[in-house]
Amino acid sequence: MKKKIKIISALLIAAFVIYNIVSLFSSPETTTIAQIDTIEVTHEFDGVVSRLEQFVTAETQEGGVLDFAVSEMEMVKKGKLLAVHYDSSIDEAKKKKLSELSRKISEITSSPNNVGALTIDPEKLEKQISQKIDEVINAAPSRDMAVVSSVKDDINMLLGRKLTSEGNTATAAEMLENLRIEKMQLEKEYGGKKLEITSPAHGIFSTRIDGLETVLTPEKASAMTVSDFETIKNKERQERTTDANVVCKLVDNSKWWLSVLADEKSAGQFEVSNYIKLRVAGDGGEIGATVEYISPSQNGKHIITFVSDDYNGYVFENRLVHVVAVKESYTGYRIPLGAIRVKNEKTGVYVRTATNTKYREIDVIYKDDKIAIAKVDNRKANSLLLYDEIVVDMKEE
Repeated sequence: MKKKIKIISALLIAAFVIYNIVSLFSSPETTTIAQIDTIEVTHEFDGVVSRLEQFVTAETQEGGVLDFAVSEMEMVKKGKLLAVHYDSSIDEAKKKKLSELSRKISEITSSPNNVGALTIDPEKLEKQISQKIDEVINAAPSRDMAVVSSVKDDINMLLGRKLTSEGNTATAAEMLENLRIEKMQLEKEYGGKKLEITSPAHGIFSTRIDGLETVLTPEKASAMTVSDFETIKNKERQERTTDANVVCKLVDNSKWWLSVLADEKSAGQFEVSNYIKLRVAGDGGEIGATVEYISPSQNGKHIITFVSDDYNGYVFENRLVHVVAVKESYTGYRIPLGAIRVKNEKTGVYVRTATNTKYREIDVIYKDDKIAIAKVDNRKANSLLLYDEIVVDMKEE
């Protein structure tokens, strides 16, 4: 029994000694380093995009040829020639040839902002040319000259793109001039009626008609209901309008509207005229926008419509988008909430120095249930500084 008591006593003494050694060489306080961070208050939404869009119409005959004079997404001025329509009296051979010439001219003159002669991958282009040559070889035994002729035209087009992309502008310019002369000669031989269609306004030219041009307008975006939003989101897209006289459309890229579906809690965080930042999924950039409209509640949901004059290519080409709305952003020293104290009615933190701890005053600009962001201000003598060692669990006497 005495032996057991001695063993227990020895263990207690050893534990006491170990505890004191650890206490001697370790700090009883947890610390963190003052570093700058940014906290954002964000909300995620699904939305629909509205734009100022204008249809360009012309009385064209069925069976004719519509020859566009500008490229998709090209900026055009009022009065610019958009297209030429040749009536149905044009024969099939001339119709086909005219279309091929227009396609080749368009390829060579494509803008660097579009998929064209100046924005190609050289290796991919070489591969395409090789594939087309193989198609000619494979088609030759069948004596299908229509296929051979079509593939040869494709090869010539690719070669034209190659010349332009390699900077051989003299050769490319010569090829372009020859194509235009050939086209003019064909038009003279045609001799039928042709209708020149010009731009009625300034804007971005597009033939991409989705059927929502008259549904998603600025006026309707600023009066949209939850029911309207759900109907639009589920509406099937069209490739063309039902109006046969619509040739193309012009889009005003100076301003656009985004209507999003928000729950009651999220909608309550926004007010009309609030300036926010939008991040669009699929783009990665940041867009400035203003809250223009908030709809009445419907089944606990609201429509918030933002308006922006920042150009964004992804938004410009898509109707349905997913966005992150940055409502507020706070940048400053990131501080654990447990480190903040109030001394003499002044909010601050304790900072460890080489010899002792000092109290530094802070101006809290944001806090949640875990961390706070304090304003960076080095002008005061007692300010918190970058890389200060903040005591998190300071034991105040």
